[in-house]
Formats: sequence, structure tokens, C-alpha cells
Amino acid sequence: MKISLSKQTEHSLPEQIFQSVSDRIRSGLIAEGERLPSVRKLADQLEVSLVTVQKAYELLEKKQLIERRQGKGSYVKRSVERIEQSNPYNWQNMIEDFLPRAQTWKEMKSFSRQHKYNLSIANLAHDLLPVEELTNISTKVIRDEPTILTSYSPGPGDHILREVISDYLVVEGLNVSPNKIVITSGAQQGLELIAKTFLGVGDVVFVEAPTYIGIIDIFKSRGVTIKTIPTNEDGMNLNVLLQMCEQFSPKFIYTNPTFQNPTGTTLSEKKRRRLVEIAQAFQVIIMEDDPWGELRFEAPTKPMKSMDENGHVIYLKSFSKPISPGFRVGCIVADGKILNKLKAAKSVSDLGSPLLNQRIIARFIQSFNFESHFKKMNKLLLLRRNLLINALNELNIEGLKWTIPNGGPVMWITFPSHVNTEHLLIDALKQELLFMPSAMCYPNEPEVNHLRISYGNLSLNTYKEALDVFKKVVQDHMEGLNPFTEDTPLF
Repeated sequence: MKISLSKQTEHSLPEQIFQSVSDRIRSGLIAEGERLPSVRKLADQLEVSLVTVQKAYELLEKKQLIERRQGKGSYVKRSVERIEQSNPYNWQNMIEDFLPRAQTWKEMKSFSRQHKYNLSIANLAHDLLPVEELTNISTKVIRDEPTILTSYSPGPGDHILREVISDYLVVEGLNVSPNKIVITSGAQQGLELIAKTFLGVGDVVFVEAPTYIGIIDIFKSRGVTIKTIPTNEDGMNLNVLLQMCEQFSPKFIYTNPTFQNPTGTTLSEKKRRRLVEIAQAFQVIIMEDDPWGELRFEAPTKPMKSMDENGHVIYLKSFSKPISPGFRVGCIVADGKILNKLKAAKSVSDLGSPLLNQRIIARFIQSFNFESHFKKMNKLLLLRRNLLINALNELNIEGLKWTIPNGGPVMWITFPSHVNTEHLLIDALKQELLFMPSAMCYPNEPEVNHLRISYGNLSLNTYKEALDVFKKVVQDHMEGLNPFTEDTPLF
């Protein structure tokens, strides 16, 4: 178990050890029932005192993440008791790794299981995507350009696709030349390239709270200090952000300003301009993540990158979410030396994204009627959002709140403070229902009384069934709760 400790942080050594072990337990990297290193062994490995590790283990026990057995050691607590089984791979526990957190892996692993009512994954249902058109265009591209199958793409991306994306972004409010675009294998790779290129141990980054789980994993893997900025109904609280910038020296601000994941909120144009001004004043880089800006129910808000005059904003766009998750095509838009370094990083990473995927997406963007498609698709998404709002109103739970997204496929739901949505999820899974509990969306100590629902992932009929199941699960769970005796959360 590799734990990076620093004395140049506000968190004590026991708190740092606690957070690292806690992250591993929450993501499943340290499994339920697994034995932790002894206090002495971990103290020797980390070159700290026995008292330091002892305090960290006491914190873990207080949070009910571990249990300490007299004379036997410390073990990760089980949510459900199981019979111990011999595991031939236990020797692999001796191999040191550098994965401090892996909630993205945990989420993707849950997607691979068969849940009849999967309201967790933030994808669009098969019938909302242009599958038939993509199939036809894919066939034509392979037939017309068979040499693509034996060719590499240039590192920064195929010139045809970059020109097409340049034209496409103009419609979205961003005027950018093709040579300022780097093609990536989805926006997730773009986020990792930026972090890998510019961030290291000791750097400070700001994220929204809650935030996209994938960026937490990326930042944690770089050993940076993550500070959270609270959000409200119109996105990041810029007053708090300004105070934090004065107190710390952030290198990056990560934001998903349009239909934010996981809350669905949108940063207003006024606040976007103010955020760019703050970045300029403090010489900070903004990572503007835009995975699904086209999925909108109202007039669009221009990207912050369109307001950026001095290269303080790196813009990331995904074509996976609104077109086809299977193609994994996205892009980065940047300027100056930042752009050059990202082009180099992309080439080193994978020698260029698959050329076939790029040419198919380029041909698709050129020939497809996006205006008509998105108009139809967004109307169906709006219907689904409203069905969810109706279901929440029917629950009639005092203190229950939710965001009302103006686009995108996700909604954030807040329960009274005594409710733990990870406990609720245990009940939901018994009915083949899956949603994302809020604990996954916080980089430090999580809030546990929220959840995220994706209203775009299922066919309409199945989605309606899922909402009925969700209401029943919530009603039964709430009836069984006493707000004064609810157990402390396991995770």
C-alpha cells in the first residue's frame, strides 16, 4: 500500500493516512473483510511513529470502516457477513500499487452487472442515439477509405476531423482554429492528459462539491491537494472561490459548468465571465469540461473558452455522450505553450487516437442533421426529467429536495440529513435498481444524504417501471428509519 505523506499540508499525518486508506476501502481496492497491515508494519513502511498510525486506525474505526479484533489485527468491515473463503491470489496483496482511489472503476464495474433498472450510468438509451445512421456511415467510410484500417493517425488528431470540429464548435459558440484542437479518446483521456502534463505532488486544485468522480480519481493519482468549492442552484459559489484563491495558490480549477455532473446545474453567463476574470487575476488554469452541452432544454450558454483572451481556459468536449459512447472521441481546445505540451503528451500517450473512429465521426458530423436530431432527442429527455420530478413530488417526503436541470441526463436529489443513500442503495439493489450514491462524488469526507439519477439511460417503458420501483424502495426505506437511531454509515 503506497501512501504519499506531506508535511506541507494543513492535514495531519494521521488524517492523511486515514484519507488514503478510506479512499481505498470506499472504492473496493481494499475489499470487505481484508486485513490491514499491522500498526507497526505500516509505521515502518511510512517511516512514521506508531502513535501516528494508531490515530489513523482509530479514525477509521470511528467511521466504522474497519473493525479491530483483539490479538488478530484490523479488518475492513463487511456490509453483509460472508463465509470466509480461501483466495489463491492473496499473495498479490504484497504488490505495491499507486492507485489511491478508484471510484470510477467501482462505478464501471457496477455497470457491467445486469441491473434491470440502471439509473446510475449517465449515458443515453439506445433509442435516443443515431445508431442506424452511424452504422451506415461506418460502412461507407470503410468501403470508401480502406487504407484507414492500416494507418496511424497524427498524434494531435486527424486534420479532417479537426477541421470538422472547428466548424461544429462555431455553432456551439466557440470560434477556434483546427490547429488549436487535440483529438482524444473521449474527454476522460483529455482530463488525464492535462493532469499528467501539468500536475504533481504538492499542487493545489479546486473542484466543485460535489463533482465528477472521474476527475477525483485522476487528481488523487497525481498526489495533488484537492480543495472543494460548494455549489448552489446556479453552479459554483464564486464568493467562496475568491476567498479560497486568496488563501491558497491553486494551479487548476476544474469545472463542469453546463449541466454539471452530478448535480445538473448550469453556471450562468455572468458567473462564467467572473470565473474567467478570477482565473486571470490569480494566474490559474480552468479546466472546462463539456460532455453534453448539446443536450439542452433551453437556449445555450456560451462556453467559458469563448470568453478567454489570454489562454487561461482549457476546453474539453466529448462526442461520446451525445453521439456514440462506443467511438470514444473527444477533443481538447487550448492555446500557446499549454497546447504544444498537450500535443506532445497525446503523442506519447498512445501515438494518436484510432483513425477509423475519427473519420467516421468526421463524416457523421458533416452529413448528419444535428439540429433535427437534438430537437427530437432533447424533447424526449425533457419528458423523462419531468417524469422524475413528478415521481419525487409523489413521495411527499419533508425535506426532500432536487435540482431542476435545464439539460443533460442527470439530476441530484437531496434527502433529509439522517438518510444515508448507500443504505438506501442496498435496499434498491434487492429490486434490481441502481443509482449513484453521493459519497462517490466528494474527494474528501463525503456527504451521504444525496444521490444522482440518470433519466436518459433506459427505454421509456423501462424507465417508467424504474420510477415506480424507486418510489416503493424509498417509501419502504423511509418508513423503516428513525432519524435519531440511524447507524453511522459503513462507507
